[in-house]
Amino acid sequence: MADRLRHLLDHIVSRYVVQDELRVIDLDAPPTEPGETIASDKREAVRREEGRANDLAHAFARGLALAHRERDGGRPELALDDRDPEQDRMADALIRFLVSHDLAASRTEETEPMHYRYHVAVDWDRLAAVAAEAEVDLDAALRKASA
Repeated sequence: MADRLRHLLDHIVSRYVVQDELRVIDLDAPPTEPGETIASDKREAVRREEGRANDLAHAFARGLALAHRERDGGRPELALDDRDPEQDRMADALIRFLVSHDLAASRTEETEPMHYRYHVAVDWDRLAAVAAEAEVDLDAALRKASA
């Protein structure tokens, strides 16, 4: 996987995914919850989200590179079928890290009972802005990942 796309993923996880999780923990904690319990829950959330990023890092980079190739071919969406394990992991990664944080949109169509095709449309302008925050040249990273 391209190092710069991994750096971008790590930035998204720390800046968006983890921050959302920490807010939820703070909002959901009862007023009587001990501070150490809340701190422990937060540490666990960070470990969990970093673990998910590690697990899905390759699928994230591959899916992003394929979405970029589709865009360059004039197709604004990347179609991913959950019956293909590799495509299912890419869909999971893109939806978890991009769609969930308004960096992409998705729609779903049922292909057969309990199976789906996900159509992911990356918001390239927003993602480029996030990449710039992370000091990643998104176009260069995607070209390198596609090579």
